[in-house]
Amino acid sequence: MNDPTFDSLFARAAERRAAGPRCRFAPSPTGPLHLGNARSLLLAWLHARLLGADLVMRMEDLDRPRVKAGSAAQILDDLRWLGLDWDEGPDIGGPLGDYTQSRRDALYQTALDRLIARDLVFPCFCSRKDIERAASAPHGHTLTYPGTCRRLDEAGRFAAQARHPDRRPGFRLVVPDRVVTVEDAVLGVQRQDLRREVGDFVVRRSDGLFAYQLAVTVDDALMGITHILRGEDLFPSTPRQIYLWDLLGYSCPEFWHVPLMLDPAGKKMSKRDGSASIAEFRNDGGRPEVLVGQLAASLGLAESGQALSARELLGSHDLSSLNRCLATAAGRVSPA
Repeated sequence: MNDPTFDSLFARAAERRAAGPRCRFAPSPTGPLHLGNARSLLLAWLHARLLGADLVMRMEDLDRPRVKAGSAAQILDDLRWLGLDWDEGPDIGGPLGDYTQSRRDALYQTALDRLIARDLVFPCFCSRKDIERAASAPHGHTLTYPGTCRRLDEAGRFAAQARHPDRRPGFRLVVPDRVVTVEDAVLGVQRQDLRREVGDFVVRRSDGLFAYQLAVTVDDALMGITHILRGEDLFPSTPRQIYLWDLLGYSCPEFWHVPLMLDPAGKKMSKRDGSASIAEFRNDGGRPEVLVGQLAASLGLAESGQALSARELLGSHDLSSLNRCLATAAGRVSPA
């Protein structure tokens, strides 16, 4: 299926990618940035600037029901207050936009149509409860899809829809019997058996929204991203995205999955749980240099109690020292 917009963006992205490294921010405007978000985004900025990369700001408002009005603008303002900058984004434009996911549905649909044309996608009428009943065991926070609807022929799909007339199908990608190996710069070599640990996964949800896995893979491909630094909680998605990159004919980026910042109770920080935010820190009269110092010190990138700007932090490290501190925090090497 020929889409001149999609193909033109892909070609321009390839040119940009060949010209030098490209990294990205990808916050979700579902509320104020908590300090865990801030640390990951500070690391993404530091990583990009040490690489000498173009840095893309992409607003990931894919999950429309969770988007909070005014959140996107607040995120941009908070990050600029923290001393971070970017080269392309929703506020400044660029050659490979639009940089807001909710305006990119046509691109995701083109990618989905191409997968459908290759018989790699099928409609799925299963609810989560159906999958829980059929799956032998859960794996982590997800369930392994047992392949129920993949085995249906046209008559079977018609019967499934008749049994659930009010249920819109989602669409799942057929997963091969394949072990994906990820050479992560922080976590080391990791492997995931797609069929056994994940199963056929959703690329368009039953509510009509495009799934995260498809959208971010298309976005990174069409924005020419070469390096991705993000929280280690997103690592389980990476093998699925690598498989999609392969199907789309895109060279896989290099990954850095970084340790998460935990709250005082030792739990992952969350917007839903009201974890401390940049906005609260600012409203209490905090200075950006103090927050940068705190975030950097939590990973051994600065001394405890040291206040420094993002630019000063950049000047005190190279890629090797950044990787060493992150790997130590991830438990892979002993501190020097």
